[in-house]
Amino acid sequence: MSQHPSKDVLDVLVVGAGAVGGAIALGAARQGLRVGLLERNTAPTFHEVMPVTRVATLNIASMEFFARLGVQDALEARRAHAFSGMSVWDAHGPGHIRFDADELGVPALGWTVEHAALEAVLWDEMEAAGVALWPETEWKTVDTGPDRVDVYGNGHALLASARLVVAADGAQSSLRTRMGIPVHEQDYHARGVVATVTTERPHEDTAWQRFVDDQIIAFLPLADGRSSIVWSQPELQAEDTLALDDAAFCEALGTVIDHRLGAITATSRRASFPLVARHAQYYHAGRVALAGDAAHTIHPLAGQGLNLGLADARALVERLYGPARRDPGAETVLRAYTRDRRAENAFMQRAMDGFRLIFATHAAGLPELRGLGIRLVDQVAPIKRRLALRAFGLD
Repeated sequence: MSQHPSKDVLDVLVVGAGAVGGAIALGAARQGLRVGLLERNTAPTFHEVMPVTRVATLNIASMEFFARLGVQDALEARRAHAFSGMSVWDAHGPGHIRFDADELGVPALGWTVEHAALEAVLWDEMEAAGVALWPETEWKTVDTGPDRVDVYGNGHALLASARLVVAADGAQSSLRTRMGIPVHEQDYHARGVVATVTTERPHEDTAWQRFVDDQIIAFLPLADGRSSIVWSQPELQAEDTLALDDAAFCEALGTVIDHRLGAITATSRRASFPLVARHAQYYHAGRVALAGDAAHTIHPLAGQGLNLGLADARALVERLYGPARRDPGAETVLRAYTRDRRAENAFMQRAMDGFRLIFATHAAGLPELRGLGIRLVDQVAPIKRRLALRAFGLD
C-alpha cells in the first residue's frame, strides 16, 4: 500500500520510479535511511501474460548490484534471461569477434530483462522495505534550502522534504531543468527501431550485432526463444522501415542480420525512439543530484545505457554509507559521487562515438584495416579478455 506524504524530513527523496530511481531508493532504504519516491505515472506492474515490450541488457556488475539489493531471484522469475555468448561483425570487412562466458570463466555475459519486470520488482521490494511510495504524484515547485529541499504539489501543498533529492526522471528531466543544470546534446539524426521477432533458427543464448554502413542491428535473446531487436538507422530510413508491412519488415531484417538466425518468421508491432546523446555539465546542484538518463544518455550500440545508469545508482548508494548517513545531501557526498561517475560516463560516450564513426566510414582500405583489428582482438587472448571485462562490467 502506498503511503501518504509525510511532513517529516526524509533522508532521501527519489523522483522517478524507473530502474535507476528504484534501485537508489531501495538501496538507501536497505541501509535504514528514511526514503520516499515520487512517480508521475501509475505504479509499475508485470503480469506473465504481458507481451514483451522494452528490453534492456544487464551486465554482470548490474546483476550483482541487484543481487545485493535482494531482487535477482524475482527478476529471473519474470523472464530475465541469461545469455552466454556475444557475436559482433562488420558487413564490409572480414572482422568478427566472439565473446563466450565459459572462455571468460563467468556464468553469463549478461541478462536480457524487460523494463516492466525490472520496475515492478523494484516497486514491490521498495514497498516491502518501507519506502514511502507516491504514484500518480507530480511535483510543481521545489524550494532548496541549506539543509533540506521542500517539494510541493498542486495548490502549493507540501509533498515531502528531504536532505537529498535524486532526479531519476529520465532524459527530459524536469527536475534537472528546474535546478538550472546545463546539458550538452548530440543528436545523431537517427532512430532505434525496436520489435520482438521469431527466427527460424535458435538464438543460441547469444547476443548478435552487425554493423552495416550507418546502421547497427542487434538481436538480444529472450527466455521464450524469440529475440528483441534494436535497429539503429538514419531518421528517413527508419521511417521507411516502420512503414513496411510485417512480411517486408521480416525480409529486410533477415537481410541486414545476414540471415544469421535463418528467416525471420514473425514480428511484433514496431516502435522507435530518437538517438540523442546527452551529458549534464554537472551532476548536482545544491541538494539535488542527477542519476541515470537525467544525467546522461548514450548511443545504444553496446547496450550500455541502463548499465551506466545502474552504476550511478550503485555509486550513490555506496556514498550514503558511514558518516554520510547523517547528511546524505552534503556537498562532500555529492562531489564524491560526481567524481565517481562523471568521467567514466564521459569516457563511455566518447568510446561509443568512436566505434560508431569507425564502422560507418568506408574510406579506401578502412574496412580491411578494421577487419584486421577485430581479428587481432579476437585472437589475442589478453586484449580480448581486457575488453570483455570492461564491456561486461567485470572490471
